[in-house]
Amino acid sequence: MKRQFGKTMQHIAALTLGVFLILSPGAQAALNTGTGDVAGDPAALVDSNAFELLSTPALGLVKTAFLTSTGTQLTTGATVPAGTLVDFMIYVDNKASVAITDVSMQDALAGLFLYQAGTIRFDNTHVNCAGAACTAGEEGTIYTAALAGTAATDAVDAPDIGSFAGTTVDIGNQVVANGQVDAAANRVFAVIFTVQVQ
Repeated sequence: MKRQFGKTMQHIAALTLGVFLILSPGAQAALNTGTGDVAGDPAALVDSNAFELLSTPALGLVKTAFLTSTGTQLTTGATVPAGTLVDFMIYVDNKASVAITDVSMQDALAGLFLYQAGTIRFDNTHVNCAGAACTAGEEGTIYTAALAGTAATDAVDAPDIGSFAGTTVDIGNQVVANGQVDAAANRVFAVIFTVQVQ
């Protein structure tokens, strides 16, 4: 029996909205001011204008899918048979020159997708994407890096950063007590896990 993957991808698009990205309060810095003097004379320079540091981190949350068997990225309109294994990839592209600390992601899977035990893997070594959004080619290399990345267990067992319970994949420690996730500067933090299409 085949399922129209266009409908599944529409569902994935809806799920993308259901994937939560949580940043710690420390990830957003308040306004800062700088001061200075010339040759020890504090009156020579006035305080600088206020400047903002990372008040709105340029992080985009993306969820995409690949066929587990071939690594082919799935697009709207493709069809896959029931029983097909699919790798979901969720990633954030940190274009900032500083790390974003304490990032957490949560993805609640719909009944159409059956999580495959022990398949969570993650990577934070891939250089951030060149444009405002990652291209399909860049997503392919991010996927390859994540496949070769660090495995997480399904249990909540910090310092391991990933877990699965019920229908929900949790990454980071702000929803459940996993290990802390820090998205490295100028890098893509990516998580993959495998589901079976029902």
